[in-house]
Amino acid sequence: MMLLLLAPAVIARAQEMPSASAIQNTPAVAAATLEGTILDVSGAALSDAEVSLSSRMGEPRRTKTDSEGSYSFTALPAGEFKLTVCLPGFDSFTNPDIVLASGQNLLLSPIVLQVAVVSSNVMVTASKQEVAEAQMKSEEKQRLLGFLPNYYVVYFRNPAPLSAGQKMRLAFRQAIDPVNFGTAAAEAGLEANNEEFKEYGTGAEGFGKRYAAAYFDDLTGTIIGSGIVPALLHQDPRYYYKGTGTVRSRILYALSWSFRCKGDNGKWQLNYSFVLGDIAAASISNLYYPKAIRDDAGQMLKYSLFSLASQGVSALLQEFLFKRVTTHANELGKNENSN
Repeated sequence: MMLLLLAPAVIARAQEMPSASAIQNTPAVAAATLEGTILDVSGAALSDAEVSLSSRMGEPRRTKTDSEGSYSFTALPAGEFKLTVCLPGFDSFTNPDIVLASGQNLLLSPIVLQVAVVSSNVMVTASKQEVAEAQMKSEEKQRLLGFLPNYYVVYFRNPAPLSAGQKMRLAFRQAIDPVNFGTAAAEAGLEANNEEFKEYGTGAEGFGKRYAAAYFDDLTGTIIGSGIVPALLHQDPRYYYKGTGTVRSRILYALSWSFRCKGDNGKWQLNYSFVLGDIAAASISNLYYPKAIRDDAGQMLKYSLFSLASQGVSALLQEFLFKRVTTHANELGKNENSN
């Protein structure tokens, strides 16, 4: 009786289950494979390159290339994949458009890695002498009213000290400037017209002697006072333009240059170069001045006092006037000073 009651249920369950033949005829989902090689630009195989294969369906799979540059991924499901290759010293490579079908064995074209371009920022710092050279070249372009040399004024906020060689070159550049020949001629003409230094005589001969004396005075004063002595004493023969502060402070600053200057160490010093340069130039002038002039102590004192006064007057003019009428003033640093 019990068996009769269970028979319909067993029969129904049997009808729901697939037959053995049906199970054998169901197709299996085949796995896909992906493989390829990694090369450099010369075509050589790259080993130990890290190859990563990722998709939306799971965690990325990783492998490394062998000694022949080959890699492979097996048992992959069908779908879309992104392939990434990384190797130190080379640019990384990414292929985001790989599509695998079920059971597909895909061999990718060889991937060529480019050598990475290493960028580096190199801080190039010019030496003090190179900075001074650039500043000196700029100063050599400075001319009052476009033609009078105005080399010995510095408009830079923190000028680099000149080397001994640079001081000598700047002095020679000043001494041989063509304008100096014209100013010597004008000075000789005034002396002849005012009948000064009668010992030189009159006429062309007198003018020639006055002209030679005037030019050599300037030549020796510049070479010795602005070149040799500053080089030996490590002092700067240039005037450092201030350009800021009250009028009174600037006047006092300018006048102080009659007896002080900046040393190559950046500190204020007594202006021994100016004093010794004057003495040396006056001593040399005795070689070509007439005996009556050489023996005139008053004339030598007059010359020294005039030189001292002219230093102060020149500094005042530099501070308040000359920059406005100087071409190429502060060409390398026009934004450093506003005045």
